[in-house]
Amino acid sequence: WGFRRVQVNATAVNGVFTEKLGEGSTMESFLRTMGAHPKLEFIVQKNDETEPLWSALLLLKNGGKIPKNIVFLHDESKGTGKEVTGGLPTDPQFIATKRKSVGFAGGIRPSNVKAVAESAMRACAASGGNSFWIDMESGIRTTLLHPDGTKEDVFDLAKCYNCIDLVCESGMMEHPSGL
Repeated sequence: WGFRRVQVNATAVNGVFTEKLGEGSTMESFLRTMGAHPKLEFIVQKNDETEPLWSALLLLKNGGKIPKNIVFLHDESKGTGKEVTGGLPTDPQFIATKRKSVGFAGGIRPSNVKAVAESAMRACAASGGNSFWIDMESGIRTTLLHPDGTKEDVFDLAKCYNCIDLVCESGMMEHPSGL
């Protein structure tokens, strides 16, 4: 496969009826899908709207039955690009798998990526994690204005490279070869 991760953004902004997320048939289907694809990592967006899903998954964790191919992404912005206020979560129950990895999102862009990555590193360590990742979308997009006056929202690779450079310059990671 050309990918190893699937992100589940089960929020209202994505057209999901979130109240049913933790119900039996929904959970059975989700667990069956994860079980059928053990080499894929399933990222579950953790926020107030997805609470029925992640709380049901945590019950499985506490019973020792959570799938090993699940990780959590803290994203109270729900994919809207709103910056997180009040610090990043450090609750150890969201370090779900033996990899002890956790993700953070919400309003991350080149102007704040270094500070967010440093905060994520501290939050990950405080929650008992070994590694973290940051998830960005709206903060690395650009609106193009065409000569005819139309606008086009595009994913901006220059902003992506800028974020990589900023994090590498801070010493948090080595610069990937080829970039």
